[in-house]
Amino acid sequence: MKTPTYEEFEKAVTYYFKDGWKTLSDEQVMEYIKSEEAQEAIREKYADDVSAYESGKITRRQFMVGGASAVGNCLVYMY
Repeated sequence: MKTPTYEEFEKAVTYYFKDGWKTLSDEQVMEYIKSEEAQEAIREKYADDVSAYESGKITRRQFMVGGASAVGNCLVYMY
């Protein structure tokens, strides 16, 4: 199966972040997701998960749910 793209991963992270901050507007969510702080966390986790996925250590579901929710929830606390 094809490796998830960064954009797909970022979209999933955004979903989990927004779930933790229901009071934020879509604009506020995207402003934070596009911040350097958030992008650094997303890029690092994406790179780790790409490596694990391509070596067969994790499934696509673990990548897109477990990995994305881990970053999204971390960003909730960092916000």
